[in-house]
This record gives sequence, structure tokens and C-alpha cells, in this order.
Amino acid sequence: MFGKLKEKLTGGTARLNGRADLLEGICAACVMVGAADGDFSDAEAQVALDRLLNHETISVAFSSSQIETAFDKQAKRAKSGMSGRIGLTREVEDVKKKSTSEDMEMLFMIAIDVASADGDIGAKEKGALDKIGTIIGLSLARYLE
Repeated sequence: MFGKLKEKLTGGTARLNGRADLLEGICAACVMVGAADGDFSDAEAQVALDRLLNHETISVAFSSSQIETAFDKQAKRAKSGMSGRIGLTREVEDVKKKSTSEDMEMLFMIAIDVASADGDIGAKEKGALDKIGTIIGLSLARYLE
């Protein structure tokens, strides 16, 4: 059983190598959740970045500098007004166009992890997760059951 799990994880990591578009979409989803309340504080950014840097698949497929660069790019968008927030949404839409269902589920699960990092998912965070779920075709209710 452990061998199959390791094989799946390794396969997932290999599948992600070189997929900067997917990494940016995942970062964008995390930033959307973190900025859902209208402010993307340094503390929220650090929580989201820590989740990415310590994710079992993302952290193997990408270097910490690649993750940090992709995350910083998306975080700057969150702080650049409406056009930046639209850009975040478009990054997630691009993932939908170019990725597998496994990739989209991973994006969604990481975004949920970021939203629940403080032990609770607030109404605005839930709204951001609903929006992300709608874009990629996944139901938030299914994951929160």
C-alpha cells in the first residue's frame, strides 16, 4: 500500500514539473482566499506561503524560490485593486483550461487549507472558495462535509 501511495505522489510530482502556470494558479487561489476580506495582510500571506512551501507535492515539484516568486507575483495582484483581483481570477480560469481534474482538486484543497488555517472558514473566505470552486467545477460543500 505504501508503495502505491509513494508511486502516486512521485507521479504527481513529475506531472507538475515545469508547470509554472499551475503553480501560479494555485498561488492565485491562495491569495484570493487570503484577500477575501478586502485586505491581504502580511500574516495571511505568510500562512499561505507556508502552506505552499510545505505541501507534500508542490514543495517537491518546485523549488522554494520558484514557489516564492509565483506567490509574490500573485500577492502583488491582490494589492493592485480590481484589475489585480480580476487577474487572480484569470489565473484560476487558466488552470481550468490547461489542467487535469487532479490538478484542479489539488488547487482547491490547498485553497481550503489556507482558508481554514486559523481553525475557521469565515463567510468571506467561503465566498472566495465558492467562486474558485465554480470556476474549476468543484463543489465546496462536498469538501466541507
